[in-house]
Amino acid sequence: MHFLVQTKSYPDEALESYLLRLARDNSYNGYSELADILWQWLAEQDNELEGALPLALSKVDVYHARQASSFRIRALKLVAQLADVNAGDILALAWRRSNFKFGNLAAVSRNELAIPLELLRTDNIPVCIKCLSESSHIPFYWHLKPYKACHKHKSQLITRCKECYDLIDYRASEAFLECVCGCKITNSEQLNDADFKIAIALASSNSQKIVGLISWFAKVKQLDVSDADFNCAFVDYFNTWPESLTTELDLLTNNARLKQLNPFNKTKFSSVYGDLIRDGQIAATSNRKNKVIDEIISYFVELVDSNPKAKHPNIGDLLLCTFDAAVLLNTTTEQVYRLHQEAFLNCAYSQKKHEQLRADSHVFYLRQVIELQQAFAAEKPLTKKQFIAPW
Repeated sequence: MHFLVQTKSYPDEALESYLLRLARDNSYNGYSELADILWQWLAEQDNELEGALPLALSKVDVYHARQASSFRIRALKLVAQLADVNAGDILALAWRRSNFKFGNLAAVSRNELAIPLELLRTDNIPVCIKCLSESSHIPFYWHLKPYKACHKHKSQLITRCKECYDLIDYRASEAFLECVCGCKITNSEQLNDADFKIAIALASSNSQKIVGLISWFAKVKQLDVSDADFNCAFVDYFNTWPESLTTELDLLTNNARLKQLNPFNKTKFSSVYGDLIRDGQIAATSNRKNKVIDEIISYFVELVDSNPKAKHPNIGDLLLCTFDAAVLLNTTTEQVYRLHQEAFLNCAYSQKKHEQLRADSHVFYLRQVIELQQAFAAEKPLTKKQFIAPW
């Protein structure tokens, strides 16, 4: 078996788009027809590859494969061989699971861009008619939820069919300019300035700086990235950064003072600021920079400095859990345990013999953690700090 037409991929193309074009160029009705033939051919070549390529175009990307991802990679390499193209060029189009984490959010990676998995669209892919008239392929950034306007033509992406009002998804219709109902995709909505700004950022080489921030903002504000007004709220918030965050933290600080029931040295940090630090990790970039955590640290440095150690506990003496202490110190929980054992960090209560601290145990003073954080210089490139050498 061999494809007669050697379809070349575009550098910014989505994998699903390439496979659909490959099928069309070689006179198949669509990907589903090609996939049915490939299913049988792959099984004949390698019995482990039966079912390695799904029949549904929406499930063909590598990150969908989970446990069978290695078989998916092997199958795509064989497809590249049939098309007589470089396998590396095809694999570069795929989203693959990444070891990098945006806080507690799973990540996928394409080339050097890592994004939270939750930012990939699942039920629709909006399009720009002008882009498709110039070059018949789907760019990968159309698959990103925050990308809602075309940065090239300054127009909103078309999300719904004007005839049946269903969401547009070329993976379902297996046609770039047709809805599942068979109608041609037409017209566009009026350009939203915030959507245009986000689109420019996502399509640039610096897109890794914004994807974590988008997921962080959605989490702390409990918003859906797919909502029509999400990008407006995001842009408005970061137009006044970092004052927007500082104002929110000042409000929480003042409320804690007004509603104080227990001494601050017996009050959990999370009871005042919630999951502020844990959520802040979502805003990380693949090179470990995190502007949210940096601002959080700056805020608490100033808070501790303006509330010095005194006879009576103040808000600088809140109790941090081991996990939050590790985040502020840019290290591991194991290092925090060592810092405690070597008397760099005091424990808020006496430990029982052989008692082990849990990651969620609120036992370390905010003041000591912040002062220790300031005692060590920042390193470049950014890596996890090791304060004490391992045994």
